[in-house]
Order: sequence, then C-alpha cells, then structure tokens
Amino acid sequence: MELAPVTPETLAERYLAAVDAFIEGLRSVNPDLLDWHERADTWSARDVAFHVAEIDQMLGLRLRRILGEDHPDLAGVDTQAGVRLFRRSKLDLALALDCLSATCALNTALIEKLSPEDLKRKGRHSQGHDVTAADLASFMAFHIEAHVKQIARIKAAARR
Repeated sequence: MELAPVTPETLAERYLAAVDAFIEGLRSVNPDLLDWHERADTWSARDVAFHVAEIDQMLGLRLRRILGEDHPDLAGVDTQAGVRLFRRSKLDLALALDCLSATCALNTALIEKLSPEDLKRKGRHSQGHDVTAADLASFMAFHIEAHVKQIARIKAAARR
C-alpha cells in the first residue's frame, strides 16, 4: 500500500484538527480538577496545557528558522523546567489556550504556504539528527495529538 504524499494542506489540516481537539478537551475539564495529579510525578491538565502552548511556540520558531536560515542549529528544550515554572505560577488556563490559538494561526498559515522546496529544507537538532520542515510540521500535529490522549487519560483517572 502506497502512502499518500505529504502536502502542506494535509499537514495544516492535521495540525489544526489536533489543536482544536486539544482545546476542546481542556475546556471540558472540570475547573476544580485542573491541578489534579494522579501521582506526584504526573502532570495535571493545567501542566499539559502550558506545556503544549510553550512547545508549540518553540516548534513554530524552529519551523521559521528552518525556512529562513540555511541549516540552522535547533536547540533542545527542558520540558520539565517549563512545567515547573508554569506550575509555580498557577496561571489562568485561558492564557495557555489563547497562546496556543494564536501560535496555531501563525503556524497553520506558514504550513499551508510551504512549497515542495520548503518541505525539504533542513535544520540540525541538538540531538544530532536533521529535521526537515515536513518532519517538523508533522511532529507539531503528532505532539498535540499525544497530549489530547493525555488529557483524556487525566479526565478518566480523575473520575475513578
């Protein structure tokens, strides 16, 4: 079976659908459970929201660097440090959702305009591998899809 070719339109649609599902999932979390943790070492729904907003911004910046620079170095990020920062701050969930919505609008517009040449442009991740614009756009959707499932698991565990 042959896979359908990756197009900017399919990448943008998948990413946008993931963001919409994520925001919908978070809006359905009981406000009293936003900071609930199944265990001390797990993330709450609020933690996940701010993580996704922060990482989506970073991934969008990586995409812009790949498109605007020749083979840029793409630094890794300590996701736990970001979660700890936002957890201490206890910021309003709406800030994370608004941030994600705005970042998504910009990222989607850029993804939709990618040319075949743009899709092949590369950056070098700090872990030692090349990342194309197509890889990154695909990962942006995958990352959020994984967290949609995580929010569903958190909600289910909180109901038990």
